[in-house]
Order: sequence, then structure tokens, then C-alpha cells
Amino acid sequence: MTPETNGDSGAFTDEAVWSRLDAAHLPLGPFSDTTIDRLIRSARLGSAPRILDIGCGLGAWILRALELHPDAHGVGIDISRKYMDRAVSDAERRGLGERFVGHVGDAWDMDLSEEGFDLVICVGLSDPLGGTEKVLRELIRPRLRDGGLILLGEPFWERPPNQVAQRALGVSAERYPDADGVYDRVMAGGGLPIDVHVSTITEWDEYMWACVRALAEWGLDDAPHEQRAGILRFMADYRDAWLREIRGTLGFTTLLLRPLPLPLSILTGRRPDWAAKPRTR
Repeated sequence: MTPETNGDSGAFTDEAVWSRLDAAHLPLGPFSDTTIDRLIRSARLGSAPRILDIGCGLGAWILRALELHPDAHGVGIDISRKYMDRAVSDAERRGLGERFVGHVGDAWDMDLSEEGFDLVICVGLSDPLGGTEKVLRELIRPRLRDGGLILLGEPFWERPPNQVAQRALGVSAERYPDADGVYDRVMAGGGLPIDVHVSTITEWDEYMWACVRALAEWGLDDAPHEQRAGILRFMADYRDAWLREIRGTLGFTTLLLRPLPLPLSILTGRRPDWAAKPRTR
């Protein structure tokens, strides 16, 4: 996400920053290649799986999944034509073009009713799509085949954000839960976590500094002379917002989920405070 700055951000949006990321950091978030590989492998997909990536961005997750499963076919959805053009181009370059289909538009409007998927990926998009519970119940689960799994990525507060951090991110403290609250939302949506990754500070640093570098190279090397000052000022504000306010405050977790029939989710959810404590010995 793009931190807000003291001045007018103007053309500086997430897309303006992310579209300049090069092949060194295609994931639009704090994930290493090792993390992506581990979580995709953890799904243990069978033969000829079908994979859907909602909000696929530049294609980091879906294209890597197709590489790890040479008999898989994948569908990516994103509202950004620029992102999708890059994802399709990258798929062709990596020899995946015949197994990847990209759609530009709103995932809620896509008619995929006749297609079922063995894995649905939705990393960092449940909040703008309507919330974790709604996305799990109404958007993702109806698109799963029997036995299908979900890879869901969710932001959370590592620590309560102060007002400066909230202004830097452009969100209120109520926007995200803490880490425990993520599990509450996921389980309320009928998801059973079976594997989890919490992005490390190293993954965050690599991602954010890739964004800073992309802005710096844009301002120093590629932009028209009259735009350089604005770009470089934004780059510096972006960097300082990360270093001073966001680092260590905003976290991100990616969960591999099995969907449960909602009656069974009661059995796998939180034990009520009034219930007898389980025996541990």
C-alpha cells in the first residue's frame, strides 16, 4: 500500500508505485519467493489442478503456482489493465501463456459459475472486496471444487497504531484487527487454518525498499525533468513513513484454509470462556 504524505500525492497511487517494480520483486506485498513456494506446495494439489487468483496483480502467486504444477491451469482477475497486461506478458515469457487466462474487472462480476477451482488465492484484497467473512462465504467458497483450498492474505496490527501511523496509512485503528482477530474473522467465515505464514521484518524491508528504489529510479532516471522534484519528494516521504511509523506496526499473515461446513466451524472455532477447559495431560 502507498503511505499518505504531508503533501498532495496526486498521481502517486499504489499502481504508480507497484507498476514500476521489476522482476526482482513482483509480489505486491511482504513475501519472499521462498514463502510463496512453501505455501503453494503446502496445498498439496493433485493432478491437473485449476487455480484462481483474485486480485492477481503482477501475477507473482498464480504464475509461480503454474510453474510448480506443470499440468495446472490458472485464471487471474484484477481491476488493473496495466497489471494484467504485465501478468499476461510475463506468462508468455515464462512459457505459461497457454495455461494462464487473465480477466480485467471486478471479481464479484465475473461469471465463473461453471468452473470449479482446486485452489483460490486472495492475498490482501478481502478488505476492499467487502471483508474477510463476506469474501470467504460469498466470493471464494462458491468457486471451490470439493476438496479445494484457499490461500488468504490479511493485514493486521502488530501493535496498536498511533495517530501518526494511522495518518501515514490512511486508515483508522479499527480498520484491521490484531493477529488473533484475523483468526476470529477467518473462522467466522468457515475457514479452518491448516498452515500459516506471518511476514517477517526482512520480507517487509525487502518489499518496501524495492518500492523506494523503484520510485528513486523513476525520479532520477526516467521522469521528465519537471516531474523529478515531486517524485523524489514523494519517495522520501514514502521511505520515512515506513521507517518511522509503519515498520513494526503493520503486519501481514497468509493462511492456507480448508473450507468447513458452517455447522462444523463451531467445533473448530474458539472455545467459549464458559466452556470447560480441555485436558492437556
